Amino acid sequence: NDNTPNNNNPHARSAAGTTWSDPTLAQWPANDFRLFVGNLAKDLKQHQLEEHFSKYPSFAMARIMYNKADGKSRGYGFVSVLDPKDCARAIREMDQSWLGSRPIKVKLSEWKDRELKEVRKKGKADKRRKKKNHF
Repeated sequence: NDNTPNNNNPHARSAAGTTWSDPTLAQWPANDFRLFVGNLAKDLKQHQLEEHFSKYPSFAMARIMYNKADGKSRGYGFVSVLDPKDCARAIREMDQSWLGSRPIKVKLSEWKDRELKEVRKKGKADKRRKKKNHF
């Protein structure tokens, strides 16, 4: 398992008909298991999120997402672990656990589904499916 940052990929992203490049994704370990953590209290600090998940041996990093315009928390973040067993345990144990003043939502992140090459692949598969089902 390669847990070095993935610096050679520009991370072209696509969602809601928009395409952009996200250089911050290069800061995450390559081939990690990424968790989406939602319902975060607006006053929660990143070190609190890191501490909450640091009990997992393969914990790599955590980030809270902030609004670029006003710098306020967007109420969600991501956690990276390097072991699939830690990933499954974290989802099972941490979903609906209390962090700060709220119960958090933890699930497998779908960040890879927004990679431009994945969006294109899905688009081609959808076109083939439509052709096949067309009489």
